[in-house]
Amino acid sequence: MKASPQEMVRDTERYRLLTSEARQLVDVAKRLPDFVFRRTFARYYAIAYAYLYREEFGNLLSGLANACHDETVNYITLDPTPEYFYHETSFYGVISFSPSDVAERYVLVMHPTRGADKILAGSNVGMFWGSSLKWSIAGDRISWELAIIGVSGEIDIPRMSGIRCMSWTEVIDYIKSQYRIKDPSGNIASEFAKKFLAYYPSD
Repeated sequence: MKASPQEMVRDTERYRLLTSEARQLVDVAKRLPDFVFRRTFARYYAIAYAYLYREEFGNLLSGLANACHDETVNYITLDPTPEYFYHETSFYGVISFSPSDVAERYVLVMHPTRGADKILAGSNVGMFWGSSLKWSIAGDRISWELAIIGVSGEIDIPRMSGIRCMSWTEVIDYIKSQYRIKDPSGNIASEFAKKFLAYYPSD
């Protein structure tokens, strides 16, 4: 991995602080379609994981940070663990942006090929959050290619970002399409739908 000192967390004390924040928002032992958050948010949105590589996602993070008055916008890998990255690369698997330049810096740091760091491509499961703890985004790359956004208040993600969010019916169809070849019977998608619809309330 290329170094990006401005965002890559190498300091142990800062890593511990950010990990503590993350654990307030997400249950690191759980995976989608279970309810992965430790708190209930006012609204939930689902997007394809591919958006996490795009400039629009950096704009979304900037919008969330501004709306919630965050001092930092952060990412942590959950699978593999952050410590894995430290042993492999000498930085913890944590990225911390300043809200003032996250829109500008996001792709430069996080894009798998154009960015300075390959943490998104090297992580199976990870999460984003703001220091206000008013929002969180849980992303599962390897299993479902899906990200779930939890927000407080009346934040409207599509209006804020222009990112296309899926209805819960579209989420289930998306999972079916992901597993159509691997599981023609549809059992994997059906089990996903049963849990997902039980855990995540829709508008």
